[in-house]
Amino acid sequence: MNTSAPPYLSIVLTGRNDNYGGDFNERFFRALRFNHTNLAAHGVDHEVVFVEWSPLAGRPHLSDLLAAEFSDLAATALTCYVVDPRYQDELSLNPSIKYLEYLAKNVGLRRATGRFVLSTNTDVFFGESVVASLASGRLEAGTVYRAPRFDLKLGIDQSHVSWEMLDDERNQTRRGTLAPPLLSGAAGDFLLADRESVHRLKGFNEVYRLARVGIDVNFLVKAYGAGLRMADIGGPVYHVDHIGSHRSSKSLYDDSTAPWGRGRWHARTASYDNPHTWGLAEAPQVEVGPRTFRIDFDWAAMPPLVELRRVVLPVRRVGQADAGGDA
Repeated sequence: MNTSAPPYLSIVLTGRNDNYGGDFNERFFRALRFNHTNLAAHGVDHEVVFVEWSPLAGRPHLSDLLAAEFSDLAATALTCYVVDPRYQDELSLNPSIKYLEYLAKNVGLRRATGRFVLSTNTDVFFGESVVASLASGRLEAGTVYRAPRFDLKLGIDQSHVSWEMLDDERNQTRRGTLAPPLLSGAAGDFLLADRESVHRLKGFNEVYRLARVGIDVNFLVKAYGAGLRMADIGGPVYHVDHIGSHRSSKSLYDDSTAPWGRGRWHARTASYDNPHTWGLAEAPQVEVGPRTFRIDFDWAAMPPLVELRRVVLPVRRVGQADAGGDA
């Protein structure tokens, strides 16, 4: 493990070598190179925590491909965790969900060392204002920072990504906004808070495992109810639409077949209380390479199959409007 001083920022990402969307690795590497280059140029001390959840048998580990592609990061600022597929098999309560994204992110959130921790997605580009805010050193503890997501056209030329290209409205299909009190639009693409607050909240909901859609908003509900301030970081992030994305394919499924699970649940009104072992904290961890760890399966590390006493309805912040008010 890295014994040097912790970085200012941890970026938590998750994925596997499954060609999701047809060009997953290319999208991932392109966005990470763009973000890493700009953060480094602006003096933002950062680490990348990558969680490879439920890797597919017979394919190279994405963590190995990532370390080879980013040798400049791998030596000091890239840590990878490869999670035994049996956790996916045993934890999922919905057979349609093949990838428990937010449980995977919890593995990274639990192990991130930065003063501030950002949960984002592998194909998200940070805007110039976002990088400037991160570089300012003015982030405050007890605050969840959000960024609106601007969607870029499917099939857009990404051979020369720049802030000018991302900002060009001709390349955009949708410009998201953040509505109070939760600032919840496309929350999974940018959720930033200090590490202490993330640990106090115990990460994303591990109790409700029938869906992965809405889990990001549910985290905001938990944070808002716990008294954290919600703040716009001051600019957008950008996402290029792709085949199979929730936005482009949600009309093809109903709640019983959707690969992201039930779309209609109480994400905006229910809170949760993860066990103290959230993020597979007690799972056996074995170092298998430089800054690369395998998380082995152990029944003792599993949270309860069902524990309804950890679900709370409704959620209301004392003296303020219902947290679900922006639904």
